[in-house]
Amino acid sequence: MRFLVLLCALVLCTGAARAELLNPRAFTDAFAAAATAALPSAKVTVAGDLHLETRSASGESTTTDLRNAYDVYRADPSRLDQVIHDYVGVLVESAHYGDAKQPLDRSRIVPVFKSQRWVDGVRRGMSPQAPQILAEPYNTELMVVYAEDLPSSVRYLNTRDDVGDRGQLRRLALGNLNRILSKIEMRPGLDGTWLITADGNYDASLLLADQVWSSGQIKVDGDIVVGVPLRGALFVTGSHNHAGLARMRAVAAQLAAGPYGLSSELFVYREGKFVKFDGN
Repeated sequence: MRFLVLLCALVLCTGAARAELLNPRAFTDAFAAAATAALPSAKVTVAGDLHLETRSASGESTTTDLRNAYDVYRADPSRLDQVIHDYVGVLVESAHYGDAKQPLDRSRIVPVFKSQRWVDGVRRGMSPQAPQILAEPYNTELMVVYAEDLPSSVRYLNTRDDVGDRGQLRRLALGNLNRILSKIEMRPGLDGTWLITADGNYDASLLLADQVWSSGQIKVDGDIVVGVPLRGALFVTGSHNHAGLARMRAVAAQLAAGPYGLSSELFVYREGKFVKFDGN
């Protein structure tokens, strides 16, 4: 009830000036107020523009990066209340898992791609004493971040989580991903491009599934080139298909600039790994 009351207050405070976009700090403050109301036993602190730190009553700490939320809001400022409601709900779910000392379910650990910029931003927003996000480099542009697949969100893991043998973490996460993604489809697009779809959340994570790319089942003109502008978008064409490459570059640039953007770059599959594609 307190959360709904606060949202009504936010409507009153912002409704008259809805045409004026909240700047990042004002959006962060509004989000922090809503999070405080939804988590009365927790301490919510603004760590910087579009960054929050939430400490539960039991001492569990959660870092929240609000850049995606702000991008969603900025695309349609009239949805301020709904955006805050949705993203606070994710924070509440994560906080409840930590507050209840819910043990990590290793069978739900999955690999998620994030940009190097995103990981650097999260690390800058965390105090040096706080547990660090569990991430490792994939190539010059992308990082593999490990997360727990929750019923309606994901919880990014940190160095305090008991993941077992970290040397086997990627193998474990890939095995879980293969089980969770029960159906993978390839849909033809224009100019010899393809869209590979899974569940809409972990499509980009398929870059790690070597059996998909080395089996010979994907037929393209030249080497396999992919675009992953979003974690839920995976496009494919061939390195010799200039029309397809041009189309994928345009789509990747457009999608990566919006909410949940991952990378506007294209990547080519070579020697069992995707690296930045510099061809035309």
